[in-house]
Amino acid sequence: MLDYIGIILGSGLLVIGIIAGIGPQNLNTMTHAIRKNHAYLVATTCFIGDSFLILVGCIGLQFATSKIFLNTVNIIGILFMCYFLWSKLNNLTKVKQIKFEQRILSKKVAVIRALGFTLLNPLVFIDTIVIIGGASTFYDGNKHLAFILGALLGDAIWLFGLTKLSMMFADRLNHPKVWLLIDLATIIIVAFVLIKMVGYFL
Repeated sequence: MLDYIGIILGSGLLVIGIIAGIGPQNLNTMTHAIRKNHAYLVATTCFIGDSFLILVGCIGLQFATSKIFLNTVNIIGILFMCYFLWSKLNNLTKVKQIKFEQRILSKKVAVIRALGFTLLNPLVFIDTIVIIGGASTFYDGNKHLAFILGALLGDAIWLFGLTKLSMMFADRLNHPKVWLLIDLATIIIVAFVLIKMVGYFL
């Protein structure tokens, strides 16, 4: 039982570490939350899109039979995570202050934009299918299901948590020190997961 809980927590932290930070999807989600403009509808739309891609990556790669292919996917994921960490470390000293859009959008436009930032962003495919899907191949059977559950929970916690906090503390959140703390937490989480992923090849 503890093994499954550990896998759920680990995959959840992996997802949060990968998707946390300044990106098109997160900025769009925060914008709607700050403006209280269909905030939870946008978060739900992003979650559905992310969930679809996470399931495609985790289930699709689980049925792949070529060990060479799976190792290649995981190596690509590890290399991308190394680049991700390097870019985060490189940007730590840069001041971040985001200007959020002031427009109020209709429900239809808000949903379309949320889907666009989720499904039409190449980096999202790398995050969900290559990195998260690749990491899931280290688990079989019920442990694989636990990994998927944790990944979906992590995505939900981040998106809905970001929405709630943005609605409550809009002005305070958009501060360089807050972004710095988010980046530092992301670096620690991703580095920990990266070490574990590399350990599987040693």
